Amino acid sequence: MKTRIAKTICLTLSAVTVLTATPAGTLSVSAGSVGTQGEAVGSTLSGGQAGWIGGFQTAVTAEEATPTEPPYPFWKDYKNYPDKGTMVYYMGKIYQNKWYANAGDKPDAGDPWMFVEDAEWTVAEDEKNYQKDENAAANSMNKVLTDAEIETLYGGINSEFSPEAAVGRLGDLISKTDYEALFPYRFGSEGWKNCTATAQYYPDMAGLPDYYSYENLQEAVQTLANTIIKVQWYEGSEWCYRLIRLNKTTKEQKLIYSDPSFEEDWIVNSKEMMTVVCDYGSFLAEGDLNTRKRELSGFLANISHETGGGNVQGEADESVTGLYFNEEVGFIGSSAIGYVQGTGTSYLPVEGKSYHGRGPIQLSYNYNYGLCSDVLYGDSSVLLNNPEKVAQDGVLGFMTGIWFWMTPQPPKPSCHQVITGTWQPKAGAANEKYNGNFGLTIIIINNEAGQSENGTGAVARRARYYRTYAAKMGADITDEHCDTMGMTTFVQQP
Repeated sequence: MKTRIAKTICLTLSAVTVLTATPAGTLSVSAGSVGTQGEAVGSTLSGGQAGWIGGFQTAVTAEEATPTEPPYPFWKDYKNYPDKGTMVYYMGKIYQNKWYANAGDKPDAGDPWMFVEDAEWTVAEDEKNYQKDENAAANSMNKVLTDAEIETLYGGINSEFSPEAAVGRLGDLISKTDYEALFPYRFGSEGWKNCTATAQYYPDMAGLPDYYSYENLQEAVQTLANTIIKVQWYEGSEWCYRLIRLNKTTKEQKLIYSDPSFEEDWIVNSKEMMTVVCDYGSFLAEGDLNTRKRELSGFLANISHETGGGNVQGEADESVTGLYFNEEVGFIGSSAIGYVQGTGTSYLPVEGKSYHGRGPIQLSYNYNYGLCSDVLYGDSSVLLNNPEKVAQDGVLGFMTGIWFWMTPQPPKPSCHQVITGTWQPKAGAANEKYNGNFGLTIIIINNEAGQSENGTGAVARRARYYRTYAAKMGADITDEHCDTMGMTTFVQQP
C-alpha cells in the first residue's frame, strides 16, 4: 500500500478494509480501504470513489495506477536518431544513443546505443510497437468533421460551389439545344447512328445509349460538385504527395492516398509542403462570365480532340464530330490488353483488365484509373477492377473528364487553374507567364510543347476546336495564347 501526502491525500489500496460511519456514530467494516488516525470515513468507498479522511480529500482506486505510456518514446525501426543522447524505450529497457543511430539499429545490439536502466513501465511486447503504423495517418483523418474543423482545414464549404449551383451554371452557359448543335455526331446520338462511318466500328448499334447526352453532363457536374479534394505535396519532391477527400454533404473526411514517405522526418524537415484545395463545385464558377465561357470552351475543345471523329467525307467536317468515340479506336470490340504498368505505382493492375483510353478525356493507365476511382468513390478498387465501366456509363465518363480537368497533379497545376488564371506559381516557375491561356491546358493533358496552331497536328486541332466553341459561346479570346509555342513541359523544380 502506498500513500502520498501533499495538499491532498491520495490512497492507492487493495484488499484492505473500509471503515464506514454509521448513524449511531460507531464504525462498520467492509472490504476496501481504511482511514488514518482512527477517524471515520464519511461514506463507504470502493475503487475509484472519493471520500474524506482526517479533513483531507481522498481518491481511491481498486488497483495501483499503472502508467499508460512508456517513460520515453518507443524506439522505431524506420527512424534515424541523429541527436546524441536521445532516450528510447525498447523491450522493457531504456537506451540512449552515443552518436547518430541509423534506422534499423536495434538498441539491444550495442553501439551506437547503450543500456541506461530497466524501465518501471512495461508492455506486452509486440514487434509492432517498434514499427511504423501504416494506418496511423488514415485513422487520425478518417472521420466526420465538425463545421469548425471544415472551416479550419478547408476554408469552409462555399455555397456558390454547391451541386445545385454547379448544374445551374452549366445551364446558364450552354443550353441543351446549343449543346446538341455542337455535337450532332456524339456517341449514341441519332446523328451518330445514322452516320455511315459508324457501322465499321459498331455493326450493331441499336442498343447503344446517348453516352455524351446533355443530361449525363449535367448529372456528372452535379454529382462531382459534392466532393472536395485536398492535394498536398513537397516542393521539389512532387512524387511525395497525399490526397484527402471530403464529402460536402456527410462531412466525412478520408485519406485516400499517401506516399509512404510523406511524414518521414527527412522530407518533413527539408522540404516545403504545398497544399491546394480543389472543390469540384468550382468547375465553371471562377472569374467573370467571360472566364467561365472560356473554361467551358476549353474543356469541350480538349475532350472533342480526344474523342473526335474527324472529317466524315460527304457528311460532316471535323468541327461537328467531337465526342464521336468513347474509347480508344484500336480497342473497340477487341479483347486486347493495354496501358498496364505493374511496378512503380500503388495502383496495381488487375490481371486480364485493359486500361486503355476511355471516356471524354480518354482516361489511360491503371494508375490513373485507380487514382480517379479513389477521388470519385473513395475506393480505388472500383475502377481498377472494372475499368470498362467508364465506357459503359456516360455520367461516369464525364466525371472522369471533369476529375482530370480540375485536379492538380504536381508538378502540374490543373487545367481549371491555368485557364481561369487562379494558378499561383512561384516566380520563375515553368510556364508562369502563360498562366490564364488555353494553350497551357494542352501541356497539362498531353505534354505537347512548342507546337503552333498553324498546322495540322494535335495542338492545331485542339486550338481550332477552342476558337470554334469560344466564338459560338460569345467568349472573347483576343490575344490569347491558344497553342503551345514557347511553353515547356512541367518538371520537378529543384
